[in-house]
Amino acid sequence: MDADLESFLNILGEAERAGGRVLHELMGLCDSLDLSELLRKVSHDEGYFAGELAGHVRRLGGTPSSKTGDFVEKVRAVADLRGKLDLLNRGQRWVMRKIDERVGSIADERLAAFLRVMAEAHETNIGAVDKMMASTPPQ
Repeated sequence: MDADLESFLNILGEAERAGGRVLHELMGLCDSLDLSELLRKVSHDEGYFAGELAGHVRRLGGTPSSKTGDFVEKVRAVADLRGKLDLLNRGQRWVMRKIDERVGSIADERLAAFLRVMAEAHETNIGAVDKMMASTPPQ
């Protein structure tokens, strides 16, 4: 496996694990059951994508990282739930941007298709969190 691609996929996996951990923590801060359920769904997506990224790394002959990105500490440093959710969505946009920058150069069609679906899911989740924040402002 190309070391650059392996590193890229592992960085994404680390980001997804961090996002999952952040979402788990944010669910405990919610007074809104609707927001909590939305965050549970997004957390599920993060876990799924982290696992699938590791699977692609293995399939292509690499070694998946088991690290968690530093995003967790960045979100913990934000005082209010709205700020944490805004930062969460910025992190989701970062993942989308990184995928968009690389997906066109990935020769493995299965991996490229997976990454496109992953980016689309992140876009959907960003929109859902934005909509929830607009209709039911977090405490």
